[in-house]
Amino acid sequence: MKKTLLVTALFVFAVSQVFAADFAPTPMAISAPAAVYYGFDGSELGIDMGVSGTPANAQLLVYTKDMSASIAGVTNGYLGYHYVNKIDTCVYAGEAANYDMGNHTITWDGKDNDGNAVESGDYTYYIWGFDNVNFKIQLTRSLHPRPWGRITIVTKDNDGSTLSAPVAYQGSGARAGSGTDLISEVNVKWIVGSDPLDDSLAETSECFGYGDAGKIGFDPTNRHKYFKAGLNNNGSYVTKAWVWVPNGESEINADWGDEGEASFGVLHSPGWEFGPGILSNGGDYLISANGDLGGTSTEAELIFYDVNDGSEVQRLDVAAWYVSIDDGENGGQSSSGPATLASWGNTMLTGAHSTCMNLLFDTLYDDEDEAVLWSNDNGDYTGDHNFEEDSERPWMCNDYNVGPYKYSLSLDDMGFSVFTSFDMGAVSFGQYAPDGTGLGYKALSGETAGQKFDTEFLSSGTAYDGMMVSNQSGEDATGYWWVGQDCFQGVITSGVGVDEDASAFSVGQNAPNPFNPTTTISFETTEAGNVTIDVFNVAGQKVGTIANEFMNAGSHSSTWNATGFSAGVYFYTVKSGDFSKTMKMTLLK
Repeated sequence: MKKTLLVTALFVFAVSQVFAADFAPTPMAISAPAAVYYGFDGSELGIDMGVSGTPANAQLLVYTKDMSASIAGVTNGYLGYHYVNKIDTCVYAGEAANYDMGNHTITWDGKDNDGNAVESGDYTYYIWGFDNVNFKIQLTRSLHPRPWGRITIVTKDNDGSTLSAPVAYQGSGARAGSGTDLISEVNVKWIVGSDPLDDSLAETSECFGYGDAGKIGFDPTNRHKYFKAGLNNNGSYVTKAWVWVPNGESEINADWGDEGEASFGVLHSPGWEFGPGILSNGGDYLISANGDLGGTSTEAELIFYDVNDGSEVQRLDVAAWYVSIDDGENGGQSSSGPATLASWGNTMLTGAHSTCMNLLFDTLYDDEDEAVLWSNDNGDYTGDHNFEEDSERPWMCNDYNVGPYKYSLSLDDMGFSVFTSFDMGAVSFGQYAPDGTGLGYKALSGETAGQKFDTEFLSSGTAYDGMMVSNQSGEDATGYWWVGQDCFQGVITSGVGVDEDASAFSVGQNAPNPFNPTTTISFETTEAGNVTIDVFNVAGQKVGTIANEFMNAGSHSSTWNATGFSAGVYFYTVKSGDFSKTMKMTLLK
């Protein structure tokens, strides 16, 4: 009997160890040459590409390079759907294809999307990929995808350094109905990498209001200071400043605004008290929006606050993008937002679930007429409304009676953006390229036509890089899930003014990758000389040197033994003379 009890106890302990585990995914890594040399002679260019960690559904895109100053206010495409201003633009977007883990060649024929030969010169190229083979992995059960309780991902510490693990925050998304009674709004904090099944690891902080919606903003120099946009008891939109109290009741930050509050708009359509929330631009500004999803207003504004004192700095009028009286008079809505926000660096993306319109703007603009960097309207089928041949309201943009319903937006560190896509069949998200070029719809493994509320990038160079998504593909739809995703950026050049020997310098993806605890880095040098191989963590700090020695020209390899290092993403830089290349690797434990 004692033996049976002992075996049972050991079994329970073993099971608990299996299920009580930190979240440790295997990130996707796409590698390719930093510079590819091409003669622009009509031949096919092959770009060596490595895929590790997970398989990739990958796509090659070619962009102008350093031409943004000459691209001013250009409108093109079917129905004039695409506007670009002071931003490099897409020359070629290839078809996405599936690639197993290993080495591959991705090709370009030197032509643009219209089949015309591209002029000789320098171009930026991207390879963007995601895992559409492996099923999603549970990231947390403590945050809950829903249309108005959106996620804010924080990747920087108070001193501006990159956090070793992103932190996800979610507001309650509570709606008060009448808007006359204070209700509890419980905000949740989750450190990515924590045990997905242990709800006790979630931290909360409660505040009170008349209904909130959208993302939570933070003071970039003090993440305990947070901001929420929602309703006041008189039907106005307000932003409130709070101090986060872990697992307690937040304190109002009375030093900000008018006793901790700033009013910025009127609720135009009762029952549509949805908003994008408020976000930091990573600097001096907090930004929210005054829009109207109900469709009766002619106002659409982005409001800038001073993050330090709550004073209103400026308003950016975006009515030209989000208001259409004609749509309102012909069965749609006059106004459509904006009601969603996403940011990366100094840029911010806006949109709404009820409109075809998305636009990216520069939060540090000097001239209001130059603020918008790109817009994507009806015309390319990505995010479009009423594009079907039998539509009752052909190509009407402001129409919440039809999909896709875009409840969330997210930007990655390369400028690619995605939006959740519901009512478009068994697809997961729609995608825009860095200049707003529509890249169509993508589907994760096992996707269904179920409702999708959120897709967020984790792209700050940590062991958790990928995508944080809702799950409607199986029996368990609880919480947020993870899938692999990565993007590589390089240069295609004709070689004008470039040392031809640079083409002989190359660095391969470490193998194996991911690894534990050793991995080998192979490289080729152009001439004899000193070679260094340094290792850096995600914060950019050098944590080791693999090699620092004289080497002859030719092929070489060096091995890194990472015993004693913690699991996570690292970067290695191989330098020989004037040439160097940095690549990403992942250590598992």
